[in-house]
Amino acid sequence: MKYSLPSRILHWLMAVIILFLVGLGIYMADFLSKEAPNRMDVYNLHKSLGVLVLALVLVRIAVRLIYKAPAMPKTMARREVILAHLAHTALYLFMILVPLSGYLMSNLFGYPVSFFGFELPKIVETNFERGEFFHEAHEILPYVMLGLIAIHVLAALKHRFFDKPENDVLKRML
Repeated sequence: MKYSLPSRILHWLMAVIILFLVGLGIYMADFLSKEAPNRMDVYNLHKSLGVLVLALVLVRIAVRLIYKAPAMPKTMARREVILAHLAHTALYLFMILVPLSGYLMSNLFGYPVSFFGFELPKIVETNFERGEFFHEAHEILPYVMLGLIAIHVLAALKHRFFDKPENDVLKRML
């Protein structure tokens, strides 16, 4: 049994956006010159896509509640089922925490957050000390998320190519 079509579309769309965002974030932090004429455009794109991820994860949670996930194969080891559920929960948590930390960081440093040109409300007042905390969080959390994504991908490939055919969970998301 497959995941619902909305679940599959959201999964792959968000995977592409998140991987692009992490790459863009690395570019912004390590390679984008402070004098670059397009610097603010790059930052605004990053913020817009981050807000999009935050919105899409909320839609994804709603879709998950409406369309239940297919049951894990009965032949899969119990520890693998538990680990899969923990990994999925962690991924959902990071899909919320990473963009939220960026939104809070921007607000705390006094910068606006816009969604493709539309300025969003400021949710906290400027506070540079707290902003530093969220800056650190926003630098570290995406790398932890990348690690989780790598484990998620490797686990799906393991089940696809090294386990019994009935344990191939990847086909449920294709």
